Amino acid sequence: MKITATSPNLIIPQGAQGLEGPPPKEDFGRMLNNMVGEVSKLQQDSDKKIAATLEGKEDLHEAMIALEKAGLGFKLLLQVRNKMVQAYEELSKMPL
Repeated sequence: MKITATSPNLIIPQGAQGLEGPPPKEDFGRMLNNMVGEVSKLQQDSDKKIAATLEGKEDLHEAMIALEKAGLGFKLLLQVRNKMVQAYEELSKMPL
């Protein structure tokens, strides 16, 4: 007994892209580059605020908040890097 679909619309719903899927809005490399740039910007901002605090021009609380933001951004970036390395290692273990 052979079972076939009566209509191709039953297999692929309207509006579905199939295996291709929708095109990405932004490529992964550009996203990572932007992320590194943002973390670098946060670190530079915290350095400026720390220098201004030492000169007496900036409040200590603002400098500490900027420093914490930079630290959290760096930790996030480090975790993304670790996950990428882990994914690469998993892919390299796969047989061809």
